[in-house]
Amino acid sequence: MTELTEDRKQKYERFKQFFAIARQRYLEAGGDPRKGADGSYLTDEEKKEFFGLGRELGNVRIIGDEVHTTGRSWKLPPKKSDEMEKCES
Repeated sequence: MTELTEDRKQKYERFKQFFAIARQRYLEAGGDPRKGADGSYLTDEEKKEFFGLGRELGNVRIIGDEVHTTGRSWKLPPKKSDEMEKCES
């Protein structure tokens, strides 16, 4: 059980690192220090890992075209073909 807890802590620390990375890049690009950065300051690979960690840490599963979390589920809207290409690359 301790290993799971330690693994989860490590994943959470990595998750927080992405916020710090995005914020630093945002500030270096001249962003307002009173505001937060958005996802545009992460690379595609970083976003992929970030969202994967978020789903895992938040106990979110995507099964087919449905999102499942904490006893709730809902259907995802259909993807447009250009959005599909972005997600797969």
